[in-house]
Amino acid sequence: MKERHWNSLVTGVRHGQCILVLGPEIPAGTVGAPGGVAANSVAEALTGALATELEEDPDLKRVTGTTLAAVAQQYEDAYGSIALKALAEKSYKLPQFVPSEIHAALAELPFSLILTTCQDDLMAHALQAAGKAPIVQRYHIGGDKRDNPEFLLSNSPNTPLVYHLFGHAHEPDSLVLSENDLLDFLIAIASDRPQLPSSLLRTLKRGPQSFLFIGFGITQWYLRVLLKVLMRSLEFHRTGSKTIATEPLLGLSEVDREQTILFYQRGTAIELEDAETGAFLIKLKERLDAEGGVVPQSAPTGSWARVFISYAREDRDLANMTFDALQKAHFDPWLDTAELRGGDLWDERVHDEINAADFTLVLYSPALCRKTDSYVNKEIHLARERSYSIRRPFLIPLRTAEIPDEDRITALSSLQEMPLRFTHFDEDVEKLISYMRRELQLRRR
Repeated sequence: MKERHWNSLVTGVRHGQCILVLGPEIPAGTVGAPGGVAANSVAEALTGALATELEEDPDLKRVTGTTLAAVAQQYEDAYGSIALKALAEKSYKLPQFVPSEIHAALAELPFSLILTTCQDDLMAHALQAAGKAPIVQRYHIGGDKRDNPEFLLSNSPNTPLVYHLFGHAHEPDSLVLSENDLLDFLIAIASDRPQLPSSLLRTLKRGPQSFLFIGFGITQWYLRVLLKVLMRSLEFHRTGSKTIATEPLLGLSEVDREQTILFYQRGTAIELEDAETGAFLIKLKERLDAEGGVVPQSAPTGSWARVFISYAREDRDLANMTFDALQKAHFDPWLDTAELRGGDLWDERVHDEINAADFTLVLYSPALCRKTDSYVNKEIHLARERSYSIRRPFLIPLRTAEIPDEDRITALSSLQEMPLRFTHFDEDVEKLISYMRRELQLRRR
């Protein structure tokens, strides 16, 4: 790996701006093994358990394939999806597997967000052993938006989010195991059906930041494809982020090694570090120590509260400035131009976002007053309805200029306004942020 890529990775890790993405080949430790000697991954153990049961069935032909997806597909074809996921749940909860030295080394680093395709609890247990309080969430491919609810991210390495992309063993129905499951997962991620939580997507795309991929495997093509689909579907390559994948290439011919590196680099610009994971993490720690170690992160003064921004198209520039200012102040703002994608159901998405928000801000401008039947009018109506259930300040009109009484909007007339002017933007937005922080404190008493 080139020096500039090392520098980008080390800087991202030092300042808490690196997201860890774990593949299924992270080794597990075993109970009683000296020094936490690494065993096979839990996924490999499940593959072996499935294969053993298939081989013991006299009515079945030989086991074909060696990957978890291939063997799981054969098991599913023979015994059904329920039997497959029941055995997976049992295998993932076996007590002999414990966090390995790899898990422990990763847990010491300041990751606030860890995406994982592992379906066990080993990373969460390693974080707990390191004195952290991980928040564990999962993607449910078979569910709808109610099964994939929104949640707040702490954005703190002391309370990192561990997000299981392939589901979690505690919920067998959520597991992605077989080849059919993998195909369904790729389609779901690419089509946003069901969509990943918006708060997670916004954090992933906030950029620029670093991404470190570990354990995705270079001998299994489906894992290579999975990594690239994740990169492109989540648009990591568009955020100005630096992405590093560490994979040992020992045993490959020179031609295969070169083709593997090119595969990672094409289209997604993933830099591949040819190293065994343990050795890579030792080298990373040495470089971190040489740079002075991890920079202490001050606790966010905001709460990453969710804020919906409603505006007339003529006020787009001011809306963008407000969006940027709220992000810098550790809020989680939603703006249609930043969040909506082709194919989204506008009405449904806006309705969901307003219902999930802590505040709705309306840029109260002359341009807005001229609207009579536009989306912004519908947004104001939805926000008014939600404010009745909250019974606390929720819908905040931000007056951008003086508005004659005869032009004012009736739906906003009873609400306390705050100024938000181009000419005094920094001063006005600072007062707005202070107000929302105080209001959040009052709500939580």
